[in-house]
Formats: sequence, structure tokens, C-alpha cells
Amino acid sequence: MSLDKEATKKKLRLLIDKINYYNSQYHTYDSSKIDDFKYDKLYAELKEIESQFPELITDDSPTRRVGSKILTGFAKVKHSHPMLSLANAANFDEFSAFYDKTHLDLKQKKIQFYAEPKFDGLAISITYLDGKYYSAVTRGDGQTGEDVTANVKTIKSLPLKLTGKKIPKTLVLRAEVYMTLNDFNLLNEKLTKENKKTFANPRNVAAGSIRQLDPNIASQRNLQIFFHGVLEIDNSFTNSSQSSSLQTIKSFGLQICTHNKVINNLKEAKDYYDSINSIRNTLPYEIDGIVYKINNYDLQKIYGFTSKAPRWAIAYKFQSAEGLTLLKDVTFQVGRTGVITPVAELVPISIGGVLVSRATLHNMNEIIKKDIMINDKVFVKRAGDVIPEIDRVCFQQRKKTTKVIMPKLCPACGTSLVKISNQSIYKCPNELTCEPQIIQSIQHFASRKAMNIIGLGESIIESLVQNKIISNYSDLYSLKIKTLMSLDRMALQSSTNIINSINKSKNISFDKFIYSLGIREVGVTTAKMLANHFPNIKDFINSKKENLESIKDVGPIVAENIYKYFRSKQNIKNINKVRKSGLSIVYENLNRSGELDGSTFVITGTFEKYSRIEIEEKIISKGGKVTSSISKSTSKLLVGKNPGSKHEKALELNIDIILEKDLSKLL
Repeated sequence: MSLDKEATKKKLRLLIDKINYYNSQYHTYDSSKIDDFKYDKLYAELKEIESQFPELITDDSPTRRVGSKILTGFAKVKHSHPMLSLANAANFDEFSAFYDKTHLDLKQKKIQFYAEPKFDGLAISITYLDGKYYSAVTRGDGQTGEDVTANVKTIKSLPLKLTGKKIPKTLVLRAEVYMTLNDFNLLNEKLTKENKKTFANPRNVAAGSIRQLDPNIASQRNLQIFFHGVLEIDNSFTNSSQSSSLQTIKSFGLQICTHNKVINNLKEAKDYYDSINSIRNTLPYEIDGIVYKINNYDLQKIYGFTSKAPRWAIAYKFQSAEGLTLLKDVTFQVGRTGVITPVAELVPISIGGVLVSRATLHNMNEIIKKDIMINDKVFVKRAGDVIPEIDRVCFQQRKKTTKVIMPKLCPACGTSLVKISNQSIYKCPNELTCEPQIIQSIQHFASRKAMNIIGLGESIIESLVQNKIISNYSDLYSLKIKTLMSLDRMALQSSTNIINSINKSKNISFDKFIYSLGIREVGVTTAKMLANHFPNIKDFINSKKENLESIKDVGPIVAENIYKYFRSKQNIKNINKVRKSGLSIVYENLNRSGELDGSTFVITGTFEKYSRIEIEEKIISKGGKVTSSISKSTSKLLVGKNPGSKHEKALELNIDIILEKDLSKLL
């Protein structure tokens, strides 16, 4: 390398480090160390040098935050460490019960907890390799997420290169992407001026921006990030607790919340909750509770996990924010399955920083129970700080009101409504031509947890249905690029992306295809159980009610719903049409060995080498069945550390017990 080029390389490195430092101070610590004019001058100088010497551009250059190309889709990535959800406590009694049980189960008089505000954002797993930003993956279903590396890279408070003397070779972190309330309000003001649809809350912006196929959109949204968990780090870092781990990653230049605190007893936990709740509305971002984690990693490991969440942590949620406003009217909305939901039309009111003009009324029983009438003054809550609902009527301000009456005809298609027996639910039976039902069933089919057809949003589906281009989900596979381009605001690139995503969805796992059909009360978990039980779609379609009822998580009601669904000629026609279009269903249960056919297992305690989910999947893959309770029909009990009462009951019933040291032979 020539002397001139070597000098240029050093100058480039100096500029990159300077600009990254100023970015870090401004975006992470809210401290401006340089005025805009000088910053822009440095940035322009950097771009000029990089344009002359493109071979010297480094991955951590601030000019590399936004890729030049629009993405064609998001690759699926299996998490190296499952991103599980958290158990919730709705009040102090529930939290103190968790606190007491933790001490009792672990046989500890004093357990230190680490308390952190619970951010209302998008959960992300981020990896650094050799100190450089490597990847970002969404939570997804907890086991598999989407690769959003390019979009997360645009977050200016995210270091592209870690700082400090000692940097780990591998660092896998858990983080939350969010948007400040100020940036959220500015964005909605801009959208209002442009006569565009505004966002409901900052979380929707954060999640929507990260899942956009164009990284430039994420870059323009000024998103932020907080790190709150270390999933993997080199063995040379001997942090023994959550608190020490976060201080370590803070030294690398990663942003952690300044309100985090070590908690030594129940009183401190309650005081911390009350303190954060009291300043909640003054914070620049939205939080919806406090997360309490056992601070010591060894105790976390001993206490372990359930199949859905860590036992050593809980989210103590804040009470929902509320406001008083006028109920102007009640309209009726048609759901995906035809169920009619009354919706409160309100005089707009700001609740917890979000403008609310509509709220759910659930059903007519709810209206009667709460004695809600049109023209009432009502208290509105954001349930779980997300979905607005009417909590109660302010009877002291009741004046001239009108009773709410359920319509006799469907508000969308005019079909006579049917009351579901023994319930206060009314339904439109016209599922084949009732427009809202068609639109929502297609939305469900295309959703992330189902066929994952990226880019096919609600407005596009509405246009396709309203213009009579499609009438059900199977018609999606006949769409052409030219047809999509004929719709408003649909260009060649976006139309091509959607068609590519539709074609990509043709290779789908059996459980996701089952879920995509939208069978009433068949959720993600039940769909997985069904996919593991049936060898193929044909056997599933032809299954008898008795067979369905014998499957875990499938009772008489769900079995009846499945049976009825497949008795519809139109439903069978739609499935056959999709299959003829080139659909390839991946049957994971074809690899089952059948070694454990007819055997029923129960699992208790925590395991060092296996997660509960891994054990269940292994058993099911070999033809076995996993149930939650011990009975005479149980074949074996798998026992880990700290087993519960199931262990004692198994001993009473003389059921075979397998300890973890013998588990590898079985699995």
C-alpha cells in the first residue's frame, strides 16, 4: 500500500471513530458534543473519501447503516437460545405469590432480584462477532425468527463496533427496539399533513419499521434500542448475575436502561414498582410494567423454565391508563368467523399518549352487565395498555341516553344474524360472500404465523376483494404482477415482491398450513399438535370426531369445529386449488421413528442438557404422547431437578421414573 493510501486509511479510520463517537453521545446519552454544521462537514468529508477509495470502506462506517438495495424478503433463522415470553402478575397479590413461591421452591431465605422497566417495543436477538455487529433476528414464535439485520443496523444508537479494551469474540444479546413518544407524535403530525393513515402507538411503528422490506424506511423513523439480557458471551467473562452482565455490556458502548435496580426484599420491589409507576408518564418512551428477574445466574439455572417462560422472571404489569369521554354511538363489526362485535364510537381522547376514538364492547352481555347506553359518559381503559375498552359508565353524568340494540341483519351483507346457543354471541352465517369475513380470512391466511406472505397488507387485500379480483385465499395463487399493478399505489417493485412472497409461501410446514385455514379455535399450539398427529393433509381432512377428541389440546368443541370445517365443499375446493397451484406441505412427522407409539409421558422439574420443549419434540417425533397430569395410563415420568407433586404421585402409582442421567437413552 502506498504512503498516500496508508495516510488516507488512517484518516478514514479517525473520521469513522469520531462520527461514531458523536452518534453514540447524541443517540445513546442524549448529549450533543458537536454542532450540526461541524457534524455534517465531517460526514461529507467521510463520504467524499469513501467515494474515491471504495475498497477502504469498513462495515462499521456510519455511511453503511442503510443498505442501497430494497430487500426481497426476510430469511427464517432458528434462535440459538429460545426467546420465551414472560409470566405476568396483574396485581401485588399475584406478584407477592410469585416472590414467596420462588423463595420456597429454591429453599432460600433471601433472593436478590433485578428490576427493569418493561418496554413496549419489539423484542430482538442481536449478535456481535469479534466486536462487530453481525445479525439481528425478531422473536418470531420464540424458536424461529426473521433476519432483520439490515433494518436494525439503521438504528443510530446501535454500535456497529463495540468499544473497550477486552471485547468478547461472541456476544448474543436480547434487546428491545422502540420509538420515543416525541418522535412518534412528530411522525403522526407529518402523516396527518400528508393525508396519510396515522399509527396507533409507538410499538406499531417500531415493529412495522423493522419489518419493512426497505431499510431506508427504518432509517427515517429514528428508532432506539435498549439491551436487557446477555444470552451468550465468552467464558473469559465471569459475570455471575444479571446486574453485572448489564454493566459489562454497558462498558462495550451498548445502551441499557438507567432506571434498572437491584432489589433485596419484597418492600423494595413494591417501592420500585410504585416509584416507576409515578414517573411513567414523564418518561420519553412507553413502558407497561416492571420485569423482575432473579439476579443470580446459578439460581436462574436451578429454577429453570416451563415450556413457555422462565420460572425465574415475571412481568408485573401496570394498571391500564384510563380517561373519561362521551359515547357517541355504537356500530357493529363483522369478524373473521362472522361473529358480530359492538364497537363504541367515542369523542376522541388521549389515554397514555395515544388518541383513542373507538373501543371494543365485546358482546351484548357486556353492554347489559355494565348498563352502557349511547350518549353516556364512560371511562375508557387501554386493556394491557393496547386495546381500548369501556371499563364503566359515569352514572352521575347520565342524561338523555339511547339503548344499544343488536341489529337483526348483518351490517355488511344484510344476511339474517344467528344467535349462537347458550352464548351472547351473534353471527353472520354468510361466510362465503360476506366481504369483511372474506377479507379477514385472507388476512389470517397471509399472516406471519400462517403462510407469511410479506407485503400483502389489509389495504391491498381489501382492494383485491372489493374489485372482485379474488374471493378467497386460494385465488391469491392465480394473481399476476400486472393485476396487482392495476391497484392504486402499486408499482412494479412492490407488486413483484408480493408475487415472489406468494410463490415462496408454497413451501410450508404442515402446522402452519393448518393454522392458516382459520378453523375456529385452532391456534398455533393446537395446529402443531394436529400436525404431529396426522401423517398428511388427506388423513386430517377425513378424520373422525372421536379421533380428533383424543388429541391433546383438542376437546369436543374444537373437534366439532374441525369436523364441520371439512364438511364444507367450498373449504375443500379452496384447499385443493391451493395444492394444485404447487403447494408443497412439509410433513415433519414423516421422520417419526414410532419407537414410542402408544406411550404417554409426563415431565416434571428442570433439566440441564435439555429444554422442556426439546424433550416434548423428541418424544412426539418418536410417536409418543406428552400429557400434563399423572394418571394410571401414564407410561413414564421424566424427572429433573426440583420435581413437584407429580413425582410423589408417580411413586404411589408405581409408574416408571426416568432421571436426566438416563434421558439420553430414551431420546
